[in-house]
Amino acid sequence: MNLYPALAYIRHRLISRGSAGHGVHSPFVYDFLTTVIRNKTPENIASQAENIRASMVNDRRVIKVTDLGTGPAGGGDNKRRVCDIARMTAVPPRQAALLARIAASECDGLNNCPGTILELGTSLGISTLYLAAAQPMNKIITVEGCPVLAEIASSNFQQCGMSNIEVMNMEFSEALKHLKEKEVKIRFAYIDGNHRGDALTGYFDFLTEMAGDTMTIVADDIHLNRSMYEGWKKISSDPHMQVSIETKRFGLLFKQRGVTPGTYRIWC
Repeated sequence: MNLYPALAYIRHRLISRGSAGHGVHSPFVYDFLTTVIRNKTPENIASQAENIRASMVNDRRVIKVTDLGTGPAGGGDNKRRVCDIARMTAVPPRQAALLARIAASECDGLNNCPGTILELGTSLGISTLYLAAAQPMNKIITVEGCPVLAEIASSNFQQCGMSNIEVMNMEFSEALKHLKEKEVKIRFAYIDGNHRGDALTGYFDFLTEMAGDTMTIVADDIHLNRSMYEGWKKISSDPHMQVSIETKRFGLLFKQRGVTPGTYRIWC
């Protein structure tokens, strides 16, 4: 039995502070906590993604999943039901809504911002739909290593009429290398896949080389295992990023000019 996530949850609860912003001296972080973390997600952002989730939860198809990271079977090819993936793997609604608010905050009220939104780990495309709805005028590139999941996600995007999403069916590092060679600038990156610390640090190195003046990175499941948390601690102390915020599930990194550097642990 893997007790690490439970112990990590308790540790985070004991050392984290509330999200009200009390005692936070950085104006950037205080504003982020009070206007993004504690805010509500507009219903129109969540509606299509949650309709797709409901459809996937009732989808009992058995598919062959090519897991290039550390999935339930520890890698390799395995058969799984779509409904099980939707229930057990997809980001829960509350965290998906927070992800959408973070992405939306990047444009500071503008409809179009320079830089691409990148997702590593499409799965069924539920989190992708949240990102696309939060940034309807901006391009979303989502990368999925499993061809069957990439096909299902693409179908879901077409069903929702989302034209700002590009799906890349590639291994993450290969996709990052390809995008770097094309000189794609990343403004926002969501990493949800291959839950190993060395993989996380490798993706981070690529992303810092592809960043513009500002960039936000959201790493999912940083408390899933010891390796992931060690990887998170390494990237959160990197001088390229001025602010790191650790939540119950996400690790958030911000490259921002003129902000007070700091590390924060938030109970949310």
